[in-house]
Amino acid sequence: PPNAQIPQTVPNKFDCQNVVNALKTPQGQISTAKKHLTVDQALKNSFNPLNSGANAQKILFIMAFAAVMFGCINGTREIVKEEPIYRRERTVNLGIMPYMFSKIVVLGILCLLQSAVLVIIVALRAPFDHSTFLPPLVEMYISLALTSLAGLMLGLAISALAPNNDRAASFIPIILIPQVIFSGIIFQLNSPLLQILGSFFAARWSMAALGSSVGLHADLLGNEKDFAYQGTLFTKVYPTAADQLAATAHLLLMWFALVVMIVVLAAATAYFLKRKDV
Repeated sequence: PPNAQIPQTVPNKFDCQNVVNALKTPQGQISTAKKHLTVDQALKNSFNPLNSGANAQKILFIMAFAAVMFGCINGTREIVKEEPIYRRERTVNLGIMPYMFSKIVVLGILCLLQSAVLVIIVALRAPFDHSTFLPPLVEMYISLALTSLAGLMLGLAISALAPNNDRAASFIPIILIPQVIFSGIIFQLNSPLLQILGSFFAARWSMAALGSSVGLHADLLGNEKDFAYQGTLFTKVYPTAADQLAATAHLLLMWFALVVMIVVLAAATAYFLKRKDV
């Protein structure tokens, strides 16, 4: 740990940034060499051995789950409640795509506003100080907005599939509970099968994006093989451009997965609407 001769850049002398500063000094490098460690290994050893960042992970999970829930609730009853009107309008050449577009635009704006409010409220209590390549609030907002839109498309797909309002409402807990189970927070997804199953749920990709942005370390959360978190916060004493590029690519991959989920669910919604013509 840093000593009194090392300038403190943050109030807590045991803060990770001060540890990095200490390891960059000649004294820190000599001390590390005596312990037969690299500076990166010494940095990793300075963290709490297990569950470091668990509280942050819980906050991010609540945000991700809330975003999915916003979207699902917004969309689940939107189509089924006006099914008689939809069937009548289809007889006079109402197109499926314009109809879907009208729903997605209005409800999508609502989801975007809800995501913005959620990010602002959390940031007021627990400010986001780290990000991968964009300003922290922007990265968090993009992740939550995509998550909420994925939830919206899931809700619309259920609404297009359900035969009536009551059945649509009964689907809400059925589609939300797996988001909790396969988010990787309550239960570790420590096998290839569980990882594959988790990839079908928006909360999983959302947690991967949010955790990477704030700098969570998977190995300190009990699952070193977890693909979810890959950030740049205190991973190395001397991070390289390749490290930054890898973290950026990882975050973009998480966002791309959410976009793919949105597109696939939109296609499923269109298919279910088409079936109503039969």
